[in-house]
Amino acid sequence: GVNASVGGTLALGANKVTTGSSVMILASGASLTRTSGWVYGSLQKSAATGAPALTFEIGDASVYAPVTTAFTGVSVAGTLTASTTAGDHPSIGSSMLSSTTSVNRYWTLTSAGTTFGSCDVTFTFVSGDIDAGASTGNFLVGRYAGLWSAPSIGTRTSTSTQATGLTAF
Repeated sequence: GVNASVGGTLALGANKVTTGSSVMILASGASLTRTSGWVYGSLQKSAATGAPALTFEIGDASVYAPVTTAFTGVSVAGTLTASTTAGDHPSIGSSMLSSTTSVNRYWTLTSAGTTFGSCDVTFTFVSGDIDAGASTGNFLVGRYAGLWSAPSIGTRTSTSTQATGLTAF
């Protein structure tokens, strides 16, 4: 029922930590190690000045679906919180995305206090998240902040899609 903060190393091993409506917070300088475990819920990490790269070891009840970020030009350090949810986004119907040829999963990223130039974000999913007949080589990323926008697309693989040049979350 409360947020948990880690100042050293959070060693997940093969365990899944369920946060519910709370947040697992890794303080500045803290780290996370894992073999096959993940955070089921919200995971917050610090984004230092410069060009930090952050991996969010997140998933849902049964699927590990991490997200990685690569910032450029962070001038004011802050935090980034990430989570993932199985299923199509509740507002997919008003987007440019197809609900029948997409990944049945979405990620929520929230920045607090971080000022940055741009960020590339890679979303990783499992084959079971992909709609039958969907072509991963054609996947797009939609950014929803009350209205939909279409970030530039970087690298696509059979289990990930990258959005490039994001200037906000």
